[in-house]
Amino acid sequence: MNKVQLTGQAITSTNYATDRLFDFSPRPMQEMAKRYLACGVSEVEIPQGVLDPFGRCAEVGIDREAVAEMKARLPKETKVIGTYLGPAQLGRDNKAYLAQQRRTIALLVENFPDMCYAMLHPAAPELKDPDCIREMVHTFAELAQMADREKKGFQLCFHNHFDTNAETADQVELCLEEIQKTNSPNLRWGPDTGHCHGMGSHYLEVFERYAHLIGDFFHIKARIAAFDKLHGGAKYRPDRDIWSNKAEIGTGLYSGFVCAADPEIETPFREVFRIVREKARPVSGIVRGAMEIDIPRQHPQLEILLSALYFKNVHGIEPALPFSNDVLVKRAFGVA
Repeated sequence: MNKVQLTGQAITSTNYATDRLFDFSPRPMQEMAKRYLACGVSEVEIPQGVLDPFGRCAEVGIDREAVAEMKARLPKETKVIGTYLGPAQLGRDNKAYLAQQRRTIALLVENFPDMCYAMLHPAAPELKDPDCIREMVHTFAELAQMADREKKGFQLCFHNHFDTNAETADQVELCLEEIQKTNSPNLRWGPDTGHCHGMGSHYLEVFERYAHLIGDFFHIKARIAAFDKLHGGAKYRPDRDIWSNKAEIGTGLYSGFVCAADPEIETPFREVFRIVREKARPVSGIVRGAMEIDIPRQHPQLEILLSALYFKNVHGIEPALPFSNDVLVKRAFGVA
C-alpha cells in the first residue's frame, strides 16, 4: 500500500491579486513557499518560467540574476522537487521542443539539486490526429532518456490537460497505451485530478485501468463545473463564475478549479486516493500529490490552509511536516 503525501504547486499562490497571471518572479515565489511552509508543505513544484520570469534571457534560457534572487528568498526548509514544462513547439517541431526542454531540465537540475521530476503539458488541441498523439508520446520518451542522463532516475510525467490533444478519455487512453509500450521507468503518468474531468464519465474507469503507470508524482485539484464557462457544460451558471464579475480581472480560464475544501466539489477524491494507494508504482513507496488551485477566490494562505486541513482530516494525507490541526491554523495565521 502506497503512502500519499501532500506537496505544493506554485500556481496556487501566484494568481491572486497580481498584476498578471502566472507571475513567477522571485518575490511571488518566496510568498508561495512561505504560504505552503506555514501549512507544513515543505516540498514544492515550480514551472519552468522561473528560469526567465521577466522574459529577458530567451537566448540563453536563464536569467541567472533572477534565479539567484529566488533561491536566496526561499525558506531554508523548502525543497524544490519538481517542475512543469510547457508545450513549446511540441507537435509542430519536436526536434526544437526536445532541444529547448533538455536545456530547461539541465538548468533546473543545476540550480535546484532536489529536483527529480517534471510534468509534461500535452500539445495543442488541434493536433488531435492519433498519429500526432503517438508521435508526441514518442517525443516524451526521448526526452525522458535525455533527462535520465542529466540526473539518474529523473521522472517525466505525462500530464493530461483540458484544451490539449490529451483531454478526452480516448485521447488520454491512447497516450497511456503508448507510454505502456515504451516500458520506460522514467516516463510515467502524472494525472491531474481536476483535468481528469475532461474524460467525463470515464474518469474513474481510465484512472483505475492505468494507475500502474503513475509513478511518484501527480497533481491534486478540485472542480466545480458551475464556475467554468469553457468546460462546465450544462452545469455552468454565469452567476457563479467569478469572471462574470467586472470587479475581477482575468481570462476566466479554468475558473472551475477551486479550493478542495469547498463542500460542492465534484472531484472523486476518495476513489482517486484509494486507487493511487493501491495501484500506483512509485519508486519510493510515496506518491507525492502537488496541491494546486489555479485561481484562488480567497487569499491563497486561507485556501492552502483549508485544503491542507481537508486532505489531512478527511483523506489522511499529510505534508512532509505533520503538524497538528492547532499548529497548522496558528502557523497559517502567523501566531505560532
